[in-house]
Amino acid sequence: MAVEPFVLVDCSLARRAIGRNCSNLRELLDAVRTVPDAVLEHHMLRCPLEDHFEMYEFPNDLARWCWEALGDPVLAEELGLVDPYKETSIAGLRSTLIDTIEDRLWGQDRIPWCRPGFELHLVASRLVAYDTGERIPTPAALVETVERMSLRSLFFHVHEARRRTGGQTDDFSLWLEQFDTCKELVTGLREIDFYFLNLSQLHQEILDLFQQHSFVPTVA
Repeated sequence: MAVEPFVLVDCSLARRAIGRNCSNLRELLDAVRTVPDAVLEHHMLRCPLEDHFEMYEFPNDLARWCWEALGDPVLAEELGLVDPYKETSIAGLRSTLIDTIEDRLWGQDRIPWCRPGFELHLVASRLVAYDTGERIPTPAALVETVERMSLRSLFFHVHEARRRTGGQTDDFSLWLEQFDTCKELVTGLREIDFYFLNLSQLHQEILDLFQQHSFVPTVA
């Protein structure tokens, strides 16, 4: 049975400021409790699509803000370890974040504040995906495509795919598992801890993994 070509999709981000910001840890806790799901999705899952985000060490906006603005490395590390793709729902993610911030607040003698100008401005977003019209017929052609694809397309086929598949797989390995020669590659792709890499790092890790398999050409 012939395998259907891989459909290459790109995406963009439609943002909307909600007119709310956080200046201290208690305000952050209140925001996490009450903001719409789309706000948590943006600051925990879609922030890698922001142009400036690759400069940061932490994988989400909340952890980064606690480090940079509140000067709280302990909470920053704890929030940075919260993997939203391992939560079954946004409600579950919200609950995990609330528990993490409450535990930190419980041990504080004073409420940490940020300096003026360092507030966390809350944003809601929606992912807009579109078919590029490009079709990839073979695994060897896929690696050449991945080498030149946009980071936004990479986000869609890895990050967003995990949401679409209930945390199970990325689009690349889902398609490649139809080829008998790609079983080890499929396993390797699914073992990448993608959430803790920025998109450029993820791109390179996928290319390195492709290079380890003889069925694909060496990527320059």
